Amino acid sequence: MQVEYKNIDPKLIVNEIRNGRSLESVQKLFGLKFKSEVQDLYLRGLMDLGEIPQVAFNKTNSAPMDRPKPEPPVARSPDRNNAKPATLIQTSNFRTIGQSGSITLNKALLIEQLGFQVGDFFEIFREDDRVVLKKVAASD
Repeated sequence: MQVEYKNIDPKLIVNEIRNGRSLESVQKLFGLKFKSEVQDLYLRGLMDLGEIPQVAFNKTNSAPMDRPKPEPPVARSPDRNNAKPATLIQTSNFRTIGQSGSITLNKALLIEQLGFQVGDFFEIFREDDRVVLKKVAASD
């Protein structure tokens, strides 16, 4: 969705910001409601000046793709033959993948229960439905 801003030249926004004005003062100067509008105009101004490549943010097709997503590649360690883990730690709660795609493993679990140290390095790989952290030597 392309938004028009009251005939404001985006290059003027770039010049004002380069002259040391803050987003808030540029917002008030041009009568914009939101800082995001200033940021959008600044981005457009940089594209107009040729300082950053042109980017189109418009969605051309709103229908979802019917293609199935390919399965991500599975990295397997060659020396593992579906062996059970040496140490199985059962915790009272489960870990879930958060909205940002991260899993939180706290200090109590990693250091106190599993015995790792701050600064340890790990290789991460997937075995069937498990995610495996394998401690490795630091790579310098």
